[in-house]
Amino acid sequence: METLVQERNALAAENSALKKSEAEFNEYCRRECEDVGDTWVDDFTETPATDAFLAEVRAQAHKEGAHFVANRMLAAWDAGFIDDTAKNAADIARMILTSTEFMADAPEGDFDRSFADGVLEGIAAQLRKGVAQ
Repeated sequence: METLVQERNALAAENSALKKSEAEFNEYCRRECEDVGDTWVDDFTETPATDAFLAEVRAQAHKEGAHFVANRMLAAWDAGFIDDTAKNAADIARMILTSTEFMADAPEGDFDRSFADGVLEGIAAQLRKGVAQ
């Protein structure tokens, strides 16, 4: 069974690379047609099984990422690097772990770190103002 899983994973990785090269070739053909005043019609190979498998892989990776974050946060708290109460540390860890329940319906943008970076910049600005006062 493990061999089948490894073979499936290898096939999915190859299919993903093929889809990327197909898109790159398609873009090349579009530019060439435009250069001579012609029109290119996109015609991509449909790969629903590959798409479904890759979505499953991404979903699992997102969940494992949440588990990793909760583990790291609790390890930092346990080692004394985070100065907060046990209740707050547990609440934050539970929030991180239960976030996996909402990941399947979350838009791709929710997995981008730009929101977190923006909030962290705001916090840093507040801290600088507090230090300056």
